[in-house]
Amino acid sequence: MLAAGIWELNSQNMITLVLVDGSGTEVAGLGNTFNVLISKAGAAFDPSAGTKAEIGNGWYSYLSTAGEADTPGPVAIYITGAGIVQQNLEYVVERRAVNAIEFTYTVTDSSTGLPIEGVEVWITTDLARNRVVWYGVTDTFGVAREENGDLPFLDPGTYYFWRQRAGYTFADPDTEVVS
Repeated sequence: MLAAGIWELNSQNMITLVLVDGSGTEVAGLGNTFNVLISKAGAAFDPSAGTKAEIGNGWYSYLSTAGEADTPGPVAIYITGAGIVQQNLEYVVERRAVNAIEFTYTVTDSSTGLPIEGVEVWITTDLARNRVVWYGVTDTFGVAREENGDLPFLDPGTYYFWRQRAGYTFADPDTEVVS
């Protein structure tokens, strides 16, 4: 089995997987006794340093360390253990794009100038709001952040910001040029 996905650079990354035996039946009860080995950017496989856990019913999780995602490029993972078929996984460590710029977007009250917490923010590349490229919610300082607390990374260009929070009316979209 080979799965692929994206890992965030210099961050802990969670993966979930099902461990099966030779007949394809989920194997429960391993706890954290399975083995996870990781190869960064084609280097030799090394034992993992992250946290392994059993979710239940044959499902397991692995939370990598930030150090396991410190090298851009492919991360190959293989998982072995008693009574299971080896699982092969591949991820790519990257940022959204090489040219991407970390962009701070702050939402404030138009009458008081104070930041507004809890505003949902969507960023699109079109006025029809069909191509959403980012979503987040403002923090206590009114700064839009994704669920991990990160700011949006956007390629240079024109974007349309859409805002929503009960009790507020916004003049959407707010057009911003990222450069």
